[in-house]
Amino acid sequence: MRRARIHWLIALFIASNIALAAPVEKPGEETGFKLLENLVLLLDKAGRQSGTADDWNAAIVGLARDLKVARDAKHVDPLFTVRYSRLLSAVRQALLRDPETLYWPMYRFSMIDFIELRTGRTPDWNRLMFAVNDHGGSGVGLAIIVEAVMSEIVSLHIHLETAQKRQEILETYLQKTQKARQSAK
Repeated sequence: MRRARIHWLIALFIASNIALAAPVEKPGEETGFKLLENLVLLLDKAGRQSGTADDWNAAIVGLARDLKVARDAKHVDPLFTVRYSRLLSAVRQALLRDPETLYWPMYRFSMIDFIELRTGRTPDWNRLMFAVNDHGGSGVGLAIIVEAVMSEIVSLHIHLETAQKRQEILETYLQKTQKARQSAK
């Protein structure tokens, strides 16, 4: 009974991931890569203080609209969509001013988790609070999250590069699982 349940769970996992493994983007289209490139350009402008918070906010909203169009046209897969959207949210919180720290209580743990997930380190609380208390200019400040953001951008880039290989990778793991099962009998 337990083996049947484990086999069922493995089969369910593989079946559910086959849809994710199938390439979404049509050959020759670089939609996901272009979204990442545009975000990096926005980060560069914001890092150089080229523009205002209103300009950056408009640019982020524009990227969110571009993402929605790409998602609806199936040029990016659901996983890319969720992760890129979360990335836009983190960048927006970092760039927009919150001088009275009204938003901080609502997103602090999400931001800390995002930083830890992407860097492998829990952010320094004192440094984080210094930026949040408007010494860094806005929210947790771009400087606080830039390493985490760039890590996620690289990860999404790799995700897009390996889209064609995902089915093959899943099948390799399935074959290894089958072999292990057979040798265990």
